[in-house]
Amino acid sequence: MRVFLAFQFELTGALVMRRTMLSLVALLVVSLSMYSVQSLGVSINLGLRNGFYDLSCPDVERVVYLTMQMISRRDPDIPADVLRLHFHDCFVRGCDGSVLLDGPGTEKKAPPNDRLEGFQAIDTVKAAVEKVCPGVVSCADILAFAARDSVKINQGPDWRVPAGRRDGRVSIAAEAVSNLPGPEMTISQLVENFGRQGLSKSDMVVLSGAHTIGDAACHHIDDRLYNYPSKSGVDPIIPADFVTELKRKCPKPGLRLQTVDFDRVTSHRFDPQYYHNLVSNKGVLASDQLLWTDKSTRPLVAQNSVKTLFFANFAQAMIKMSKISPLTGDQGEIRLKCRVVNNI
Repeated sequence: MRVFLAFQFELTGALVMRRTMLSLVALLVVSLSMYSVQSLGVSINLGLRNGFYDLSCPDVERVVYLTMQMISRRDPDIPADVLRLHFHDCFVRGCDGSVLLDGPGTEKKAPPNDRLEGFQAIDTVKAAVEKVCPGVVSCADILAFAARDSVKINQGPDWRVPAGRRDGRVSIAAEAVSNLPGPEMTISQLVENFGRQGLSKSDMVVLSGAHTIGDAACHHIDDRLYNYPSKSGVDPIIPADFVTELKRKCPKPGLRLQTVDFDRVTSHRFDPQYYHNLVSNKGVLASDQLLWTDKSTRPLVAQNSVKTLFFANFAQAMIKMSKISPLTGDQGEIRLKCRVVNNI
């Protein structure tokens, strides 16, 4: 309606007819909600936009938030899990919900995803949304909303999530292996990996700040605690007191089920403490600590250690990431259950 009011104030005289025609076209596009115009043989595809469900499911974001809030009260680790799910979804085939699909050979089965959690939380949110708007909201959009809310629930920034994603029908484990960044990557490898997704070096440093919540499996730091090419087998950059703390959490190499928090100071608060930890050489993963030791990314770490800058940068980077290769218009489908494709 704001667009229509703007037309009313700005267009006069001979432009009134054009204004009316444009308004009618806009109303047609909204009512189609980006679905195909079957009778005309035309595919309407406007991409993602804010307020996509304003007419078709106006309560969807409230339902997602309240459900995520309820789940998080029961399990404070869920927000970090859901945030990670969104990241792992978008880096493989774009933000299409493919990471949620069950089955042999799917992304869930890929080694980089062997510790992914939060699937049950998304199932619960989807069920709540289906009660109010059956068959309308995609799992990919629900995951994007829930990831935003996971940050907000943990006292982080809020932002508007552009929506209109459709769900993919394909999920391939090998694609997760080739597209997801690894904990042992160098800065140049990380920059190249993020660059393939259209994300900049700055985006990479900012999105790494998601590690202000969540944890890592102990085996991911074996090479820093036990197998480093030094006399002690320990990465010499790690302060002695932090080595003691990490070895208490991970007492021997090869532990895949035991974990260590990325941020031991404020583990369930979304804040810039992650970056302060890097400055103190107390980053958990080698790829995290490199952000501070590498001269090309150090200024970005320093910048994001300021809360206001980090929050603004993170919101912007998340919006950018959520737009990676989405399915829209008549592409894909709206899954009725997030773990399986619809019966065709």
